[in-house]
Amino acid sequence: MWDKYACYEFFHPFGMVLFFILQISYGSFEASMNDHIKFPSFYHMAPNEALQYQGIIQLLLHFGWKWVGLITPANEAGERFLNTIEPMFFKNGICSAFTERVEHHVRFKDNILHMVDDTKILSPTFIRSKANAVVVYGESASIIWLSTALTIMKLTEFILSQSKKNLPEGKVWITTAQIDFIVYVLQKLIDVNIQMFHGAISFAIHSKEIHDFRYFLQNVNPSWEEVNGFITGFWEQAFDCSFADSAKSTYKAKHCTGEEMLESLPASFFEMRMTSHSYSIYNAVSALAHALHRHMGASNHRRMEAAGRRSPQNIEPWKLHSFLQKISFNNSVGDEIALNERGELAAGFDITNLITFPNRSYIRVKVGRLDPQAPAGKELTINDGQIKWHRDLTQVRK
Repeated sequence: MWDKYACYEFFHPFGMVLFFILQISYGSFEASMNDHIKFPSFYHMAPNEALQYQGIIQLLLHFGWKWVGLITPANEAGERFLNTIEPMFFKNGICSAFTERVEHHVRFKDNILHMVDDTKILSPTFIRSKANAVVVYGESASIIWLSTALTIMKLTEFILSQSKKNLPEGKVWITTAQIDFIVYVLQKLIDVNIQMFHGAISFAIHSKEIHDFRYFLQNVNPSWEEVNGFITGFWEQAFDCSFADSAKSTYKAKHCTGEEMLESLPASFFEMRMTSHSYSIYNAVSALAHALHRHMGASNHRRMEAAGRRSPQNIEPWKLHSFLQKISFNNSVGDEIALNERGELAAGFDITNLITFPNRSYIRVKVGRLDPQAPAGKELTINDGQIKWHRDLTQVRK
């Protein structure tokens, strides 16, 4: 898959540094790159993470959830999250019911008890907690860990002398914008029942549907390999097949014809819509195109005599900085794309609700918005009536 950062690296006598070349992040937040003085060439096609923390607090207060569980990765990012969110909890009268710091190297074994011991996931506080809401921070690995934990707990009949009826069901899982539900992988590896996440509320980088994007996806073909080098590998993985002339692929009995259709894939594996990551990439490319266009408009250049077209130019990447720093335009669906003084997208987050179905499919429905332009304390708007809660949740508000 793509790297998160479209960046180039220079070797310096004192080490490897990022210098002058444009670097654009389209997805997860990377706190070490937030210093725009140290990294003036780094641009974020995502809002500041601090806005998301405010949104979590406002969401909890909106529903009156004052007894909340926390699940974070056992790494620097997880500790930074806890060091930020816990004082905000205290300030707003919210208490941590439990805090689970999880390792992200779950190894799948034949013996379920070995998996229990290996994952270190079954702490008594997690099992016994009566907290309605649990905030899950991290990337996709956090969902893998949580899925494994819940699956093991349901398979093991009793854990730490707790009967099955006391296992943590009916929770509202609140996930951050860094997390993607990789449901297809979960179901394939550990036979996860997606129903356990029914009703989850997620923060997602704001997105809109782009005209003709679905038509574009319907026409994607492995023959594009020469201009997009990852398609063959993705195609073989997605359709569980192999191309006869693919030196990199592992042999599979099924032969790829190249006529397979992306829209035939389960939505849990490939969504035929504009996801947050796709929208961020779209806006990143659009921003770069606008910066390039403005640079060319401000430069002295020759026009080709025959058709009046501009002659091609070799533009040094660093020359686009002054244009990107001041970028502000409306994209094709009317969203304003502008970067603030820290090189971050001046936008908000969507609030989505995960709705699952008995056939193990799901949809994500937008139920609210987190708007940084709104008055302080009013950034969150949410439509309570649209939300579908977990079927075992007996009480939403506290």
